[in-house]
Amino acid sequence: MEKGYFVCVDDEISVLETLREQLRENFGHSHEIEVATSAEEATELIREIEGSGGLIEVIITDQVMPGMKGDAFLESIHKDYPDAIKILLTGQAGLDNAIHAINYGGLNRYVEKPWNMESLKRDIEELIVRFRQNIENQRLLNNLESRVASLESENESLRSKAQE
Repeated sequence: MEKGYFVCVDDEISVLETLREQLRENFGHSHEIEVATSAEEATELIREIEGSGGLIEVIITDQVMPGMKGDAFLESIHKDYPDAIKILLTGQAGLDNAIHAINYGGLNRYVEKPWNMESLKRDIEELIVRFRQNIENQRLLNNLESRVASLESENESLRSKAQE
């Protein structure tokens, strides 16, 4: 299977670098880890990755950033990437932000800073398994729908011949 992508967003460079290194250590064998310092930059990055055929699997964002906040970013991304795993990683977000992200941004996990990497790693591994199962189920469903359409067409053709 080709490598999936993590996109991490935080306006604090030191936090972003720490997160990137920890994710590379734990997921670098199976994923590319990309970072952005704003929601706007992350949106552009996600479009570039998708444009090159990459699969966005995990989006981790801070809540409190200049410009677009984390919950609003997740809401905007959720429309185009409903299946992507979304994690709000924050030191300051209130419950209202988390609830908004859950209701409108498809939030999978809310993680407070400073995070526990072992716990975050377990959560992400579990979410990736579920994400990949969903992708595989969708592929199987598409194949089944295609096969049903083909059989219906064949059946219609046989009915026509039988009537002639």
